[in-house]
Amino acid sequence: MYGVPIAMSELYLVRHGQASLGSDNYDQLSELGYRQSQALGNYVSERELSFDFLLTGTLQRHLQTLDGIAANAQLHGVDRAEHAGLNEYDFHSLVASYAKQHSQDPLVIAAKENPRDAKLFYRLLRQVLTAWSRDALAGGSETYSGFVQRIRGVAEDIQRQADRGGRILAVSSGGAISQFVGVMLGLAPEKVFELNLQARNTGITQFFFNEKKYNLLQFNGIAHLDHPDRRELISF
Repeated sequence: MYGVPIAMSELYLVRHGQASLGSDNYDQLSELGYRQSQALGNYVSERELSFDFLLTGTLQRHLQTLDGIAANAQLHGVDRAEHAGLNEYDFHSLVASYAKQHSQDPLVIAAKENPRDAKLFYRLLRQVLTAWSRDALAGGSETYSGFVQRIRGVAEDIQRQADRGGRILAVSSGGAISQFVGVMLGLAPEKVFELNLQARNTGITQFFFNEKKYNLLQFNGIAHLDHPDRRELISF
């Protein structure tokens, strides 16, 4: 005899819009970032998607992205909350620690001389994250194992608080979202970092979930930007 099916909820986990790399305050959306969030809001409206709850990390780029989505998707009446567990790892302190330990590394020197060069930054970040996962960095505000446990904790909080059959829109960051996927799929750190460095701004990672498990439906989707008139909005 078959049991009663357990209702599944949905989680749309969205990476924030493009932030201000190389500026005095990274934690602000760039002009492109605002346009990306508005495009996602338009997509939500066009698809007539409704959400039962809105969630963000506590970073300004998270809040600004959700505001941009909500403004174009008529989501202002939906309950929303902030959860620090969705915040990004502190890559500024990690990169600073790595640079201090490896001051003569040509990549460190080049990235320091060209702070707005995204390709150089991401090449350096890959090395930094590898060292971080191996506990080879002195300093930094959070250990890698602590970061993993933080993401596991927010996943469990979402499971506990969600209504069965509900739909949640949550805005976070590329590293946090990639680690969320990594926790659910049991991925090694290097695989998580590969996902992290592929994350596109306002990319959607979607799960079905209940109190027992998460099922990944898509990672890093950008259907809202994959159109000839909007492809200039795609960024990493």
